[in-house]
Amino acid sequence: MIGAVVGILITLIIAVLVFYNIAGGIDTTTIDADLTGTPAANATDDTLDQAATFFQIAPIIAIVVVAVVILGYVGKIGA
Repeated sequence: MIGAVVGILITLIIAVLVFYNIAGGIDTTTIDADLTGTPAANATDDTLDQAATFFQIAPIIAIVVVAVVILGYVGKIGA
């Protein structure tokens, strides 16, 4: 179980690195010139804001999962 949590955390770290490298490299100026209405930069900013929120909450979720596993293991030993 601990191995699965560690695997999820490593995957999360890789996802953060890949996401921000890709999102940072998107050039929205040519897209904005071709489209009328809402600029693509707004959509990119919204995506980055939502991703930032998720990536701030995800480590907390991982800590809670590890705590539940540890408490379950301690409870099993005590019974």
